[in-house]
Amino acid sequence: MHQPQGFTDPVHPDYVCHLKKSLYGLKQAPRAWNEKFTCFLPTLGFKFSNSDPSLFVKITDHGVIALLLYVDDIVITGSDKLGITSIISELSDVFDMKDLGPLSFFLGIGIRYKEKGLFLSQEKYANELIQKAGLETCRDCNTPCLPHAQLLKDEGTTLLML
Repeated sequence: MHQPQGFTDPVHPDYVCHLKKSLYGLKQAPRAWNEKFTCFLPTLGFKFSNSDPSLFVKITDHGVIALLLYVDDIVITGSDKLGITSIISELSDVFDMKDLGPLSFFLGIGIRYKEKGLFLSQEKYANELIQKAGLETCRDCNTPCLPHAQLLKDEGTTLLML
């Protein structure tokens, strides 16, 4: 812990408050946890992804391990099963974690395991939108509009205002 930038006490620059309650629940808790977690990952051999700041990748002799971090949810997958087990063990030694088993749902995306990969679906999200709009009794069709139909913003009935 350190004093926040711009609020350093000139007489005691090394002093900080000792909290009697955990940081969890405070505004800066997610940021502090994320910083600690992301600083720890390189010690396990993970490299930051250039394309996604929440994705970390580790290449081993036996395959690849990918770790996806979203706030305090973590998904670990890859082709190196022993490496994944080792990573989970090392993370559990430092962080309070629960292994929830095989992934079935993450960030609104349903995951089903297939013989040759994964099937990702937002069916639950789409059904919730249909219910919210009161359209669950409507019939489905492949193309909900006639071909060459022009849609104008000032015509028609508003179904849902957000």
